[in-house]
Amino acid sequence: MKYTFILLVAMIASECTPKLSPDAGWARQNWVVVEMRGVPVQQSGGRRDAHIVFEVADKRFTGNGGCNQINGNYILDKSEIKFTDVIATKMACNDIEFENAFLSTLSSVDRYEVNGNDLLLKKKRETILVLRPK
Repeated sequence: MKYTFILLVAMIASECTPKLSPDAGWARQNWVVVEMRGVPVQQSGGRRDAHIVFEVADKRFTGNGGCNQINGNYILDKSEIKFTDVIATKMACNDIEFENAFLSTLSSVDRYEVNGNDLLLKKKRETILVLRPK
């Protein structure tokens, strides 16, 4: 009887524990863009490599577009993700075309998939961005 009661309490407690959000492991990492629309992205190893840092608790992100600082919000629902209110500082640089393409691509993402260490950002079924933790 005593063991039945303990088992019952354990079962009830496990039902009450909060389920981790799918993005729980994304925090505190620089997610560097390693591929965009099927093309590998050259990395310099510096702070200006295009990347995203997820602020999971607030569903916000910060990062760099390859030239300018970027930030915005994201909405996550199961395997769907949407980046919203994306803004960037307005410094001039030589590679602004890449940054504009990256931000446009990021704004069109509607779902994600985790493949090993990579975060695949997709538009429908097509992988349009591949991010890797640094």
